[in-house]
Amino acid sequence: MSLYSQYKSSLKAIEVEEIFDLIIYRPLAFLFVKATYSINITPDMVSVAALTIGSTAGIMFGFGGYTFLVIGAILYFTSNVLDCADGQIARLKKNGTKVGRIVDGFVDYIVSIFVFVGIGIGLTTQFNWHEVNLWGNAFLQWDPIVYIWVASILGAISSAVQAFYFDFYRNKFLEVVYGKAQNIIEEIKEYEDESERLKENGSHSFQRFLISIYLKYSALQLKIQKDHEENHNEQKPNPKVYYAKNRLLLRLWSYVGSTTHITLCVITALLGNMEAFLIICILPLNLLMLVLFLVQKQVNKVTV
Repeated sequence: MSLYSQYKSSLKAIEVEEIFDLIIYRPLAFLFVKATYSINITPDMVSVAALTIGSTAGIMFGFGGYTFLVIGAILYFTSNVLDCADGQIARLKKNGTKVGRIVDGFVDYIVSIFVFVGIGIGLTTQFNWHEVNLWGNAFLQWDPIVYIWVASILGAISSAVQAFYFDFYRNKFLEVVYGKAQNIIEEIKEYEDESERLKENGSHSFQRFLISIYLKYSALQLKIQKDHEENHNEQKPNPKVYYAKNRLLLRLWSYVGSTTHITLCVITALLGNMEAFLIICILPLNLLMLVLFLVQKQVNKVTV
């Protein structure tokens, strides 16, 4: 198998990959995978490394100074490369686990919490040291500290919701077009069975805790899916029609995915302007998500 063929087999499907993953993170992750392929490294080990490095990036952002922002940016970039690598290792070595898939998903959210809290603390520190001008607050005229934390919280919520919807439509695309993703109901049943199996085997309390959170996440996706369907008994979408109508739309959805947030965060950190990252998450990316949501609603009506 050629190197390019191996790289393609390490991906889910090119159409569902985020653009920054395709051109930056996954190629670098693949090089890491090839360099360490003969070593007994599991996807879970790489996920833990990504979590540790990403969380440290958030801590660096919390110090606020430009040097720390640069260090944080490098760490955050590295964390995302490793976050891509764990899935590639699982697909190439076929040694992934059900719980490992959940851990991989949680890495993004846990690291994001560290990053946004770190940004809030860092901006507060920079403001107290008179090292930052909050240009966004020039219009609002709020108390600066209140403005920083409202922006940090709204930025975090916005990025989470945006990533959630991209993940939802990506999984739907995989399910309909490639048959790679299970029906959400089937997946919920599978993980409920896995939780029961772990319970019968004793201990495994942390793994069952992760599964319980994932089941709540899946239940929310199922509710959204049902809310989007005008008729719950409608026939399954035609794969060819669905592909034609949703390929470009899914690519646009990817611009509100987690990798876009990470890339923007890295760039703004290198520029020394974390406030700009928060404003981008809250305003233009939410506007893009709203437009895509309205377009998607219309497209869903013509894909059967």
